[in-house]
Amino acid sequence: MFLQLFGLIALIIKTIVLSTIYTTIIFIGLYLILKKTKNIWLENRMKYKIKNWLFLHFVISLGLFAFSFSYWQDTGLGDNPQLPIGYGQIIYSPDFAWTNFYPDLEKTRLNKDELQIGNFIVKDNFLCAEVSHQNTNSPTFNFIVCNLTTKINRTFDTEKDYAEYTRKNNLPFKNQFYNSDKHYDEYFANKPKWRRWLLP
Repeated sequence: MFLQLFGLIALIIKTIVLSTIYTTIIFIGLYLILKKTKNIWLENRMKYKIKNWLFLHFVISLGLFAFSFSYWQDTGLGDNPQLPIGYGQIIYSPDFAWTNFYPDLEKTRLNKDELQIGNFIVKDNFLCAEVSHQNTNSPTFNFIVCNLTTKINRTFDTEKDYAEYTRKNNLPFKNQFYNSDKHYDEYFANKPKWRRWLLP
């Protein structure tokens, strides 16, 4: 809980700093335009610089904060990371202790139907995962392949069954799976640097 609060405060501070920079740049641009064009409407707005600056700052801050919780941007706060994998689906990792996914691909919120998985990989809009049996209510099957596009799942009792299916469908084998921590780090590493610096 503390780490989530810390993450939220850090997000708010970054949003305010970015908004301050963007608002100032916009006002400098408007001032230069006014110098060149002598636009009457712009000249009237510039009579209330502080008021308009604060209003624009507020609007940009709200926009950036809302954007930080959009599907591809929201990776969770603190010790409850989440990873968007496409088609509205998310991998959750509460407290970094286990990894959750929805086998019912129509659902997008945490509920009693989540499935605990171990190592996994996403390739060509397929989630291929090893099922975790740490939970006493875990299913009997050991592997699952979720087609994120068609929202159809296939389950496999043994690694042999899974391997046979992957050979036929050109999907990754079990030895190509890796844990959610590495997926999470990879997600950030693949983001362009400008997105990391210029967006919350």
